Amino acid sequence: MKRKVHVISIQEEYLNIISKQLIEVLGDSIEVSSLTIKNLDMNIISADDIVILSKEILKGITRPFIPLLCPIIIAKREINIVNTKELIRLPSRQKVLVVNDTLEHAKETAFSLENIYFEHDYFVDDGVNSIPASIDLIVTPGEMQLVPNHFTNVIDIGPRILDYHTFLKLTKLLDENYDQQHLMNRFMKSQVSLAKEFVKNPEENTSIKNGQIDLHNTNKNPLERPLNLLSEERNEYIIRKIEEHGFIEESLKILELYEERKKKFQSFGRMKLKLMLESSGFHLSEQQVRIRVEALQKLGLLIARQGRGGTTITTFGEKFLENREVVRDK
Repeated sequence: MKRKVHVISIQEEYLNIISKQLIEVLGDSIEVSSLTIKNLDMNIISADDIVILSKEILKGITRPFIPLLCPIIIAKREINIVNTKELIRLPSRQKVLVVNDTLEHAKETAFSLENIYFEHDYFVDDGVNSIPASIDLIVTPGEMQLVPNHFTNVIDIGPRILDYHTFLKLTKLLDENYDQQHLMNRFMKSQVSLAKEFVKNPEENTSIKNGQIDLHNTNKNPLERPLNLLSEERNEYIIRKIEEHGFIEESLKILELYEERKKKFQSFGRMKLKLMLESSGFHLSEQQVRIRVEALQKLGLLIARQGRGGTTITTFGEKFLENREVVRDK
C-alpha cells in the first residue's frame, strides 16, 4: 500500500513542480497530495502520513492541522542542473548577477551556482554589498518577469526543484533499506523530465549575446535592479507576495512604522512593533507579526540587524512605499 505524502506550500506553481518530481522519483511508493495553505483543513492529514513543507516558517501555521506523530520534512531546493548547460559554454570568470523573487531565494540560487560552476563570480543585489558596474550576464531560475526587458544577456535556468537530501530523508521514512543508487538514478531522471517541460525550445529561454551589461549606464530605461529600484511589474509582484501572508494594509503599516523610526535613527523588534500596530488599530497576534515581518525581510523590504540592532526598513522598502504613494496620487 502506498504511503500518503502531503506537500504543503503557499504557491501553487511551486506545488505543481515538486509534486511532479515526487511522482517521477517515488510514484510507485507514495501517493502525493498537494495542498496550499488556504486549502489546508482539519482531518486531511493522518498520523501515518508524511508532510513536506516548502519552508520552515510554515511549521507554526500548519502545526494545528498535522497530528503530533506525523513526520515533517522541511524541503530544500536546488537548481536543476539539466537546465544549466548554457553556463558550461561560457568562458571562465564571468560576472553573474542572480535575480530571484526574494533576497533569500537569490542568495540560495547564487550559492548553488557557485558550488557547481565555481569558475564564475556571482552577485545578488542585497542593498549592502556592491555589484560591479559592468556584469556579463543575468541568471534567473524561472523569474524572467523580474528582469527588465531591455537586457539581452540573460539565462533562464528554470524553476528550482527538490534537492537530493530531501529525497534521502523521505526514503528513510519509507524504507530504511531503500537503495541509494536507485534513488540517485531516479532523481536524475526527474531532473531530465522537468527540464523537458521547461525547455520546449532552448532559443526561447536564453538570449546570450556578446557584450557586457552596464549597471550604471542605461540612459533610455534606467536599470530597475532586482532588489533596489522598482519597475511597475515588480511592484505588482511584491504586492501579490505580501498578500499571500495577509492583508496588504497591515504590511504597509509595518513598513511605514519602520520608515518613521528610521528617520529618527531608531530600530526596534517585533514586540514593540506589535504594540505600535495596536495603537494604529491593527490587532495581530505575535505569530502573525512574525510571519509578516519575515515575509517583508525575504522580499528585501526590511532588514534584521545582528545582535540587539533590531529591524529597520531598507532603501528598497522606502522606494516601494514611495512608489505606492505615487500610485495613490494618480
